[in-house]
Amino acid sequence: MVSLYLLILVFVHGPSGCNSLWTVTKSTAKSGGAITIPCHYHHMFRDHAKYWCKGRSWPLCTVMASTDQRWSRGGMSITDIPEELVFTVTMRNLQETDTNRYWCALKVGGIGKPDVKVSLDLTVTQDSPDLSVVDELVSGEEGGSVSVQCLYSDTLRGKEKKWCRSGDRHSCQTQTDTSQNASAVISDDKRGVFNVTMRELEKKDAGWYWCSVGDLQAAVHINVTQRPTTHRNTAEAVTTPTLPMLHSAFSTFADSTAISASKTNPSATVDSALTTSSYGSATPYPSVSVPYITIHSSTLTSSLTTVQPTCCPSTESTTTNKKIRNMPWHAPILIVLAMVMLVIVVMATVNIYRSSKNNIRLVEGEMTELVINQDQ
Repeated sequence: MVSLYLLILVFVHGPSGCNSLWTVTKSTAKSGGAITIPCHYHHMFRDHAKYWCKGRSWPLCTVMASTDQRWSRGGMSITDIPEELVFTVTMRNLQETDTNRYWCALKVGGIGKPDVKVSLDLTVTQDSPDLSVVDELVSGEEGGSVSVQCLYSDTLRGKEKKWCRSGDRHSCQTQTDTSQNASAVISDDKRGVFNVTMRELEKKDAGWYWCSVGDLQAAVHINVTQRPTTHRNTAEAVTTPTLPMLHSAFSTFADSTAISASKTNPSATVDSALTTSSYGSATPYPSVSVPYITIHSSTLTSSLTTVQPTCCPSTESTTTNKKIRNMPWHAPILIVLAMVMLVIVVMATVNIYRSSKNNIRLVEGEMTELVINQDQ
């Protein structure tokens, strides 16, 4: 009966304490530097407000940053990442006075529903911190590997070194737990650095991890990116050919064509038309660049089916043809109109000439009759 009651409380009010919210327990940092603390929460609190509080005692702590009011103080920033069920707090330009107890907290609200919180202790020193990482953010590709360098002080030299998934202490691995076939390999040089190498990365490996020595933890985020896909170029050869290149290709094709043609028609010589340039010699064509042409190895053997030798027109006929082609489209119409006008003018001239000749004859006849009448 008691167990059933507890399950009902968990279902109604949600899990409490460390089951609802968890983070590192103790961290160290160097004065003037920065540190990022991940605070993981239960999925039931995805839409709740999160805040960061400073103070040895929870009832007397001071809120330093909040996602609800979107404000922060003292060079602190808070970011909620609901898809990863984590919010992070970044403290910059740390000073020794920042040494204190801090609280990751969730605003629950309602009567009899206190806010959920979990504490951690932060120590800021002028000297090198007892435990830290070279890079807090490390990125790698799927199928690849990443390496994390965890730095520790001499006081921790004899302590056991661990690598843990953030918030999951059951996932911690030690140097004796890992092997060459493990996805994470820990190596300690006993000189203040132990390296963690994660191999054969997968998307599910992305997230927050801890370098852990004794009761100290240093957080680091692993980002796994998708490996870019490479597309194979199907073109066997892509180039900008010149006329000599085309001439050589056509000549090769013509050789095979001429051999097969000579079996049926010995007088056919295709090769001569291809191996002789427009200048009448057997020298190659002048080097002229032909842009925007793509040559594939299969094109030269499949698209060329026939080769027709042509003779080159003379310079005069070529010039005349160019002049004719360059004539405007209305030139023939103007020529026809001019010819029609010429015919009309000629016909009019002929008519005028005939009519004037008849008039002259009439005048001569009248003059003759007048002279005869006068003589009578």
